[in-house]
Amino acid sequence: MKQQILHKQPSPKHAVRVLTALVCLLGGAQAVHAEEAKPAAEAPDWTFPTTISVVSDYIFRGQSQTWGGPAAQLSVEADHKSGFYAGFFGSNVSDEWLPGANLETDFYAGFRGSVPRTPLGFDVGAIYYYYPGANWKESAFQPPLTTVPTNPNKVDTGEAYASLSYGTVSVKAGVNLTEYFGWNPNNSGLGGGFANDLKAGVTGNTRGSYYYEANGSYEVMPSWTVSGQIGHQVIRNASGLDIVYYKAGVTKGFDGGWSVGVFYSGTSNPDAYKNFVSLHDAKDTSDIARDTVFVNVSRAF
Repeated sequence: MKQQILHKQPSPKHAVRVLTALVCLLGGAQAVHAEEAKPAAEAPDWTFPTTISVVSDYIFRGQSQTWGGPAAQLSVEADHKSGFYAGFFGSNVSDEWLPGANLETDFYAGFRGSVPRTPLGFDVGAIYYYYPGANWKESAFQPPLTTVPTNPNKVDTGEAYASLSYGTVSVKAGVNLTEYFGWNPNNSGLGGGFANDLKAGVTGNTRGSYYYEANGSYEVMPSWTVSGQIGHQVIRNASGLDIVYYKAGVTKGFDGGWSVGVFYSGTSNPDAYKNFVSLHDAKDTSDIARDTVFVNVSRAF
C-alpha cells in the first residue's frame, strides 16, 4: 500500500506573522545601514581644555618655585582647529625664591601642526611669565660692599619656543626674549649673589638665555602612563648657574578626567643653588634644585 505524504498548508495567521517579521528585519537592516551612512560630526572650530591640579611641590626645570611647599594650579587653553592656540597657567609661588612674588600667571600663544609629508608634528609659540607685584627691589639681598638696596627690576620673563614631536616623544628649545627672571649683575652678581658659591653669578645681560629638553611618555597598560624628561638650562653671561634637569614618573588615570601622578625630579644641583638664602628674609635656606619626589593630583575638563 502506497503511503500518502500529506503537506500541511500554513495558516493565514502564521503567514501574517512571518511577513511581519521579515518587514521588521528589513526595516532594521535599513535603519542600521542609514545610521552607518550618516556623515561623522564635524569637529568644533574651538575647544577649551581645562585642567586643575594640586602638586606637593611646584618644580620648574628642576627648581622648586614654592620653596618645597605645595601649589594649586589652573590651566585653561583655547584651541582652534587650524592649529592656533592661546592659554593661561596660574600657580602660587614663593617670595623666598622669587622676590615679592606670591602668584605666577603665564600667558602663551602659538601654532601646532604637522610637517608636510612626514610623521612629525611641530609647535612654535611664545610665553610670558608674569608675577603680579614681584620686583627685585623687594629682595632682602644687599649687593656686597654697599648699602644701596637691590635696584628695581621686574621678575617677569618672556620666552619663545619651538618643538618637534614624533608620536609621544618630543624635543623642545626656547630662548629668553627678556632678562632671565630679572637676573642681572646687581641682584645676582659674582661674590655674593649666591652665598654657597661666591664664584657663581651673573656677569652681564641674561637676555638670550636658553634651554633645550626632550620629553616622552608611554602607556604601559590602559590608564597607566610612564613619562620622562631631560633638559639643560643655560644662563647667558653667567658662571656656575647652568643646570641639567631630569624627571621621571608614572600617572594613573581615573574616570571623570581625574589622574594621580608620582614623579622623581633630579638635577646636576650646582653649588650655587644649595643652601640658597631666602630672598624674603635673608635667614631661611633651601636646596632649590635638590632631588625630590612630588605628587600631582589633577582633573581635566
